[in-house]
Amino acid sequence: MRDNTFKISYSRINTFLFCPEKYRLIYIENKYIPLNAGISFGNSIHKTLDHFYKNSLNSCEALIDSLNLCWESSGYETPQEVYVNYLRANEILKDYWRTYGQYRAKNILTEKSFQTEIGEYPFIGIIDRIDENEDGTRELVDYKTHKEIWDQESVDNDLQLSLYCFACKKALGFIPEKIAIYFLSHNKKIYTARNDDKISRAIDLSLDTAKKINNNEFIPDTSKCGFCDFKKMCGYSAAKQTEENK
Repeated sequence: MRDNTFKISYSRINTFLFCPEKYRLIYIENKYIPLNAGISFGNSIHKTLDHFYKNSLNSCEALIDSLNLCWESSGYETPQEVYVNYLRANEILKDYWRTYGQYRAKNILTEKSFQTEIGEYPFIGIIDRIDENEDGTRELVDYKTHKEIWDQESVDNDLQLSLYCFACKKALGFIPEKIAIYFLSHNKKIYTARNDDKISRAIDLSLDTAKKINNNEFIPDTSKCGFCDFKKMCGYSAAKQTEENK
């Protein structure tokens, strides 16, 4: 029987694809990913840019003031780690301002939540940013704050962008002419494109995943334990078992 309360989101689909047991722990057992430096840093940057754009601010000084207002110190192991990452956030935002900020397009939406449908399921999410360029084209931008940068192929195959292009059309009433991931740690925006076929395949994958979730197909993928936030608490964790056997 289908769970009538179930909603598709990119986070849910991506979590299940990473490991069905991780999905079960988070969304059924209501376990929380332990707050860490990466999560806290990402939250701080997202909230800073959201505050900056929502308040129509227009200077590098105002951008750093937004960081000071939105900075989160939780999740770091030491005060030194907090300080180092705060300085890193400062440099990231100053680089952003020098390259894009003062020449930026008109921001239409920031941290925009949506709800529409994929098949019989509600589909929810939050889009980081949508801009309107001088030529009238609209640009969908997703922020990434982690230190690694993806190659073009990874950006071209990103599931989140495919689903969010669908959301723009279905929930917000327009198709973005430009699509990009902004890798803030590298001050680099990588553009991509989405055609109907790629979006359709993303929808099919989401529906297939939703079906497996509603059928309780939570088979753990222990090949990813070393990269999992639950590796120290999951009963299936190969990483946990290795540690216990030492």
